[in-house]
Amino acid sequence: MTTARLGVGAAAAVLLLCAGCASGGGVQSMSETHWREDMGRMNHQTLVEGLDKVFQKHAVQVVRDEMSGREFYYETRWITRPVLALQDAAGSTNARNRIVIRGHRLEGGMTGSIYRVTWDVENEVTTTANPSWHPAVIPTEVVEEFRPIYSDLFLEVRTGLRRE
Repeated sequence: MTTARLGVGAAAAVLLLCAGCASGGGVQSMSETHWREDMGRMNHQTLVEGLDKVFQKHAVQVVRDEMSGREFYYETRWITRPVLALQDAAGSTNARNRIVIRGHRLEGGMTGSIYRVTWDVENEVTTTANPSWHPAVIPTEVVEEFRPIYSDLFLEVRTGLRRE
């Protein structure tokens, strides 16, 4: 085995090992391909107002907005970013992320309904072995990059709930 292949293999092993150890707090699991947070219970209109304000502030664009029955779904445009060092060592050639927000109605009618809302940041890469976009372990640095958007949205929604 060549030194270059050993280096890539060792880097991939370190990435998997680190990913398996890095869970806790609000993050459900860092060994997964996404960062998920439970945003709690809220009404849909309060969330929409928060999304408008926070996504505009952070220049995030929603490309999919669906509401059907007891569910709603928001998906942002993929945001390309530089490949991080560990990802590069593991053979990644490109990287991107997007935010997905889902809600499931718990109670109420169409007006004044209360939803359980989750926040997800999904992570995808291309690699030398697989040039198509595919899910990959989300690095801690990516979570930290998206945390200000999450924090602003969470604060905006909680402030909106108090105003109602």
